[in-house]
Amino acid sequence: MKRKDFFKWAAAFVGGLALPREAKAIDFKHLLQGASIQGDDYFWKMVRDLFVLDPGVTYLNFGGLGASPLPVLNSLLEWTQSEERTPNAGHDDKEWWRVKEGLARILGKTCRKEDLALISTATEGINMIINGLPLKKGDEVITSTHEHVALSVGLLNRMQRDGIVIRLFEPDMKNGLGTVDRIARLINGRTRLIFMSHVTCTTGQRCPDKEISKLARDKGIWFALDGAQAPVSVPFDIVECGVDFYACSTHKWLMGPKRTGFLYVRQGLLDTLRPITAGAYSSDKYDMAKNELVLHPTAQRYEYGTQNEALFFALGKAVDFVETIGLERIWQHNHALAERFYKGLQEIPGVETVSPEEETYRTSMISFRMKSFEYGKINEHLAKDKLRVRSVNEGGVNCIRVSFHVCNHDGDVTKILESLKKLAG
Repeated sequence: MKRKDFFKWAAAFVGGLALPREAKAIDFKHLLQGASIQGDDYFWKMVRDLFVLDPGVTYLNFGGLGASPLPVLNSLLEWTQSEERTPNAGHDDKEWWRVKEGLARILGKTCRKEDLALISTATEGINMIINGLPLKKGDEVITSTHEHVALSVGLLNRMQRDGIVIRLFEPDMKNGLGTVDRIARLINGRTRLIFMSHVTCTTGQRCPDKEISKLARDKGIWFALDGAQAPVSVPFDIVECGVDFYACSTHKWLMGPKRTGFLYVRQGLLDTLRPITAGAYSSDKYDMAKNELVLHPTAQRYEYGTQNEALFFALGKAVDFVETIGLERIWQHNHALAERFYKGLQEIPGVETVSPEEETYRTSMISFRMKSFEYGKINEHLAKDKLRVRSVNEGGVNCIRVSFHVCNHDGDVTKILESLKKLAG
């Protein structure tokens, strides 16, 4: 794209949701690729301009709820309008699988689209795993004290219903591999499943996935991850990490529409994880007269019923957006901001960082406390300075969590550090 054409289309594209028809016809990939010509700072400004976030508020909570960029919002609108013009009870199978193909590319070089099911949220996927596995009374599940309510309540629900036993460990914040030792000490002959966060919602700690996977495989134990905070946020390969089951919401770091997500089931385990809800799309064939049911030979068996296809086709556009920027480029950008913030916190009197001490296990989310202020008061102070963060009370951590993503920049780090210095001062 020529320089003058780039500026012409850029001005049209970021003008708002009501884009001119000629601007919609230009793929946003050309815009971002063209922005690279202008240098890194200009590139990231162009990325930020593709969001409709309130310019008066510094948004630092993608770990809670992400925002979708204009290409995704426009795709959602166009697919919704198309469906309303000609309602169809089914969905475009070719486009549906294209979304899975894109997700598979993001999740690793050997991830197969056939191992992915499109679902509504990580919560749905977590419950599919908890309730779909053949657990019985007395079987033990190991999880951490830092889990999101979705996993905690899901496990407690199955405990009350079927009598499974939940064993807890505290993540090791000083030595990441120490978490593996803590899990190993809880394993016994009744242990059937290890289920935990890939990246915790409390402190942004990444778990040593490959090491835990090996431990589980050697002991004949299933290994599942709540991946709500990991894909796009941290670099990893879902196959190489060795996980058996993986649930994720795609409305956070992947920036897809709300109520979209995926479930991953490792190849060879489809018949182990039984669908807990089945309907149209779940079966390959069935015959009521003969009492016969053959489930779909792919992870599609976990999909069912009428879908809002516009949500998932717009998710495909979010995948395109991520791939256009590049997973590694996103990680380098986000990690640099998070590390600057982490180091800046240590220079403020009375601040205690509660994210991992080892950089290897830190992510784009950094959590902290202040000795003189209750975490709710810190949040109130930051809100007055137009800074949107998240208060964390899971596991009794009681801290503030700050998330950095593609629409953030160095000025945002400076702003929140200055606000905290003012509070501490």
